[in-house]
Amino acid sequence: MSIPLPHLDDRTYDDLVQEALSLIPTYAPEWTNHNPSDPGITLIELFAYLTEMLNYRLNRVTDANKLTFLKLINGPDWKPNKPLNLNKEIRDTVLKLRTPDRCVIGEDFETLVLVHFQEVARAHTIRNRNLENLESELLLSLEERPGYVSVIIVPKREESNQRQIINELQPTSELIEQVRDYLRDRRLLATRVRVVGPRYVYIGIHLRIFLKADALENDVRPRAEDALKNFLDPLKGGTDGKGWPFSHNVYVSEIYQLLDKLPGVDYVERKDDSDELTVRDRRDPKQVVQNSDRLLRNDDKRLVAVQLKPEELVFLTDNIDLV
Repeated sequence: MSIPLPHLDDRTYDDLVQEALSLIPTYAPEWTNHNPSDPGITLIELFAYLTEMLNYRLNRVTDANKLTFLKLINGPDWKPNKPLNLNKEIRDTVLKLRTPDRCVIGEDFETLVLVHFQEVARAHTIRNRNLENLESELLLSLEERPGYVSVIIVPKREESNQRQIINELQPTSELIEQVRDYLRDRRLLATRVRVVGPRYVYIGIHLRIFLKADALENDVRPRAEDALKNFLDPLKGGTDGKGWPFSHNVYVSEIYQLLDKLPGVDYVERKDDSDELTVRDRRDPKQVVQNSDRLLRNDDKRLVAVQLKPEELVFLTDNIDLV
């Protein structure tokens, strides 16, 4: 709903005539004939008529004024298209003003990155954190850095290669630089923008699957492995298929639920009373990180989940041990 514009001068012809007549005793007390036949009254009515027309024009915005306003909004170099369609120019300018072009809250950073960079599949913002040049687990604490905004970007994957290694899901240095320069021109004053790639937590899965009587292992095993890889995929995983959520823990119950729904699976249990999920070393995914603080357990020491930090995604290694 548009806002009604106020009248700059809402006096009518009658108002102007009465106002002029009320001023006569002050400025011309000797003037006593106020009848319409008096030439002075005729002049007052004439001036009131002309003033009313001027007020009417004053309350209207001309096309020239509208063009001036459009130039003020679009900049001094703006020129309307030929032939001139003023309503279209106004509509295009209003739509341009409604398009976000400044980063105020975290969602603004994510929206602008996804709209202007087709190479980026996902963007995630963490406020009051500086995630640039963090290499050790010790430095990845939740220490707040006021004034910093870290934007994590995940590049798109080529459709022809669904088994890309983790390094190919990291943005290139050129893409990071382009995104950083773009956001810096649109940030709030004194905001420090850092653009980084995601940090992955390597995990392995170890479970025992019991099949139904009519199911074949050669059919169920590849189906189970593909289901796990797709569920934990950073681009198309998660419960909504939009990618595994940042900082979302990997719960053992979700893995059980996923496998239980597969055709041919009767039920699932842990293998040899060992943990269903293991955390792997980032430098050597074949090595298990013993006694990792990421392993969340209940009072019975049973594994509940693998914990992820706000800037992390999960990556399923080739250590899928299904029996």
